[in-house]
Amino acid sequence: MEKIKVGILGATGSVGQRFVQLLDGHPWFEFGALFASERSAGKRYREVAKWVLPFEMPE
Repeated sequence: MEKIKVGILGATGSVGQRFVQLLDGHPWFEFGALFASERSAGKRYREVAKWVLPFEMPE
């Protein structure tokens, strides 16, 4: 089965981070795009997300 591409709005915020964590390695979904504020444009997710979850940030 082909995975469904999804986008996450507000990916650097705490709710967005939870979606990133839940979808990482999911058997049905894959990241199509991550969206955040303009100040995050062109930067890697790891550079702009101040990870707040008690889990390790996905690669």
